[in-house]
Amino acid sequence: MQSTPSEDHLISPKSSEAATEASRIDCNIDQIRQERPETVSGMAAGVKGKEGGIPSQAEESLNSFTTPMKQVTSSTDGASSCRRYPGTVIMESCIENSVRIVKGEIHNVLSLMRLNRRYNHGARFHREVPAAAESPLVRGLKALHEELGPYTNLQDMDTMAWLRPFLDVIESAETSGPITGGALSSLSKFLNYGFIHKGSPRAAESVCRICRIVTRCRFERTDHSGDEVVLVRILQVLLDCLRSPAGTLLSDQNVWDMVQSCFDIGKQQRLSELLQKTAEHMLMQVVLTVFARFSQLQASGELSQDVVGSRPLRSSLGSENDANGSANDQEADGSLGDDEESLGLAADVAPPYGMPCMFKILEFLCQLTHAGDSSDPVGSEQTRMLGLSLVNVVLETGGRQLSACPALVGVIQHDLSRNLLQNSRTNNLQILSLTLRVVFNMFNSVREHMKVQLEVFFNSIHLAESSSYETREMALESLVEFCKEPQLMVDIYTNYDCDVQCTNLFEDMCKYLSKNTFPLSGSLNALNQLSLEGLLAIVRSLAEACDGGNMHEQEEDEKTDEGSDQELAVPSTAEKLRHQKQHKKRLAMAAEQFNRNPKKSFEFLQSTGFLPDTLDAESLCHFLSPCGLPGVLRRKPVPL
Repeated sequence: MQSTPSEDHLISPKSSEAATEASRIDCNIDQIRQERPETVSGMAAGVKGKEGGIPSQAEESLNSFTTPMKQVTSSTDGASSCRRYPGTVIMESCIENSVRIVKGEIHNVLSLMRLNRRYNHGARFHREVPAAAESPLVRGLKALHEELGPYTNLQDMDTMAWLRPFLDVIESAETSGPITGGALSSLSKFLNYGFIHKGSPRAAESVCRICRIVTRCRFERTDHSGDEVVLVRILQVLLDCLRSPAGTLLSDQNVWDMVQSCFDIGKQQRLSELLQKTAEHMLMQVVLTVFARFSQLQASGELSQDVVGSRPLRSSLGSENDANGSANDQEADGSLGDDEESLGLAADVAPPYGMPCMFKILEFLCQLTHAGDSSDPVGSEQTRMLGLSLVNVVLETGGRQLSACPALVGVIQHDLSRNLLQNSRTNNLQILSLTLRVVFNMFNSVREHMKVQLEVFFNSIHLAESSSYETREMALESLVEFCKEPQLMVDIYTNYDCDVQCTNLFEDMCKYLSKNTFPLSGSLNALNQLSLEGLLAIVRSLAEACDGGNMHEQEEDEKTDEGSDQELAVPSTAEKLRHQKQHKKRLAMAAEQFNRNPKKSFEFLQSTGFLPDTLDAESLCHFLSPCGLPGVLRRKPVPL
C-alpha cells in the first residue's frame, strides 16, 4: 500500500519562510511580555482571534477611525431619515452632507461651462482677469461656493439663495444644452435628496420658482440627440418637483404648466418616438400624483369646492402649436415656450394645488378623447388613445371619492360621456377597448350619478349588434365583467326595469345573452362561451342576492315581532318593486293600445284606471304628458 507523503513535503518554500517569521514574532512576544504584560495579552487575544477566523479588537481598531463616528438621531421635521415618497428614498447622510453635495454640483456645472468658449477665458492663465469680465452665471456660482463656507447644513440657509445660481443657468437662453442639462441634473439631485421640504425656508416659493423656470427652459441647440437628453431631464425635474416632500406646495398654475409641458413635448413629431413615449409616461405619472391627493383633499373638505368662481388657469404654453410643434420657433432654439408676464414671482405665494387644477386637467383630458378632426387620422387616434388612458388613470386613482366632487362629476356626465359614445363607433379595436374600460371604471367610481349615461352605454355599445366578430367579442367581455360585479344585477333591475322612466335593461341583457348562447353551427364558439359565462354570472348574482334577502327578511320579522303594537306594517322592498314592475307593464300595454289606435284605446285605458270614467280634456292631457306616460310612447302624435 502506497504511503502518503509527510507534511514536511507539503510545505512550500514560502510556507517555510512564513513559519520562520512566525517564530520571530513569538520571540518578540516573549521579549515584550516581560516589559508590558497588558499589551501582550491584547496581542495574544488578536492572534487567537485570527486563528479562529474572528477579527480581533486590535485589528478592528486599525481598520476604523480613531475618532468616534457621530450617531445619527431620528428627526421628526421635514428632513427626517428614511423618508419615503413616490420614487425616492431620503437618507439622513444626504442631509448632513448637503453643503458638500451642493458644492460638488457647483464644480460640475462650472466644469461644463469651462468647456464652452463663451465662458472659458484662456487669458486667466497669463494674467489676472477682473471679476466683472466673467459671465454673471459664473460669478453667481462662485459667489454661492464662497457663501456656503460657514454653513454646515442647508436648512440654516435661505433656500432661494442657494437655488438661484442654478436656476439662472437654466433660465438663460445663452447656455448650451450640456450646461443646461448639468444644472437640471443638479436640481433633480437636490429634490431627490430631500433638500427642499415643507420645513425649509421659503419652500413654497422655491418649488414654484423651479416649476416656472423649468417649464420655460430655453437653451441653444447643439445636436439632435443631445437636445433630446436635455428635454428628458426637463421632464424628470418636473416629476421630481411634484413628487418631492414640498411638491404639495405647488400652485394650481404650476401643476397645469407641468401637464402642458409634458404634453407639448410628447406631441412634437420631429422628436424621436422614444422621447414622445417618455413624455407620455411622465404625463401619466404627473396625473397619477395629482389625483392621488384625493384622500388629503377629502380630509380637509376641499372636494366639494366650487371651481367656477376660482381664478382661471392660464392656457397651454404651446396650445397654438401645429401638429409638428413648430410654432414660436421652438425647433430653432430648443425652448418649450415663453410667457414674459409670468416669469416673475408673485408677491404672495398662491395656495397649494387642489380642485381647480384637477378640474382643468380632467377637462383637458376629456378634450383629448374627442373624435374630431379627421384630416390626420393617425395623430387623432394616438391622441384619443392617450386621452382615454389618462382618463382611466384618473378614474382608477380617484375611485369612489370622485362622487364627492360635483365639478368633476359634471365633466364626466357631459363631455366625457359624449366623447365615449362617439369613440364606441370606431373601427380601431384599441380605442374601443380603452373606451369600454373607461365605461367600466365610470360605473365603479360615480355610478350614482350616471344612471342615464350607463343605460345609453349598455344599449348602444354592449347590447348593440355588430358585423365585426372582434367588436362583438370585446363588448361581450365587458358585459361579462359587469355581470360579475356584486349586486349589479339587483341594482339594474331595481333602477331600470322597475322605473317607468327607463327601459327594461335587465330583461334586454338576459335576452341578448340567451340569444348569443346557442350556436348557429354545431360547436360552441368564443361568443357563445362568453354569453354563457355572462348568464351564469347573472344566476350566481341573483342566488347570492336571494340568500342575503332571506336573512334580511328574518331580521325584519324579528323587528316586527318586537314592535307588534303597530297595526300597519311597512311594505317590504320586494313588494314595492313588484308593484312598480306591474305598474310599468300595464303602462306599456296601455301605450301599445294607444299607439295602435288612439281613438279606440280609451275604453282599455279607462278599464285599467289610467283614465277616469268621465273623460275630460284635463285628464287626457295629463295622461299624454311626460308625467303621466313617460318614456313609453314611441309613436308620433296622431290627431284625434
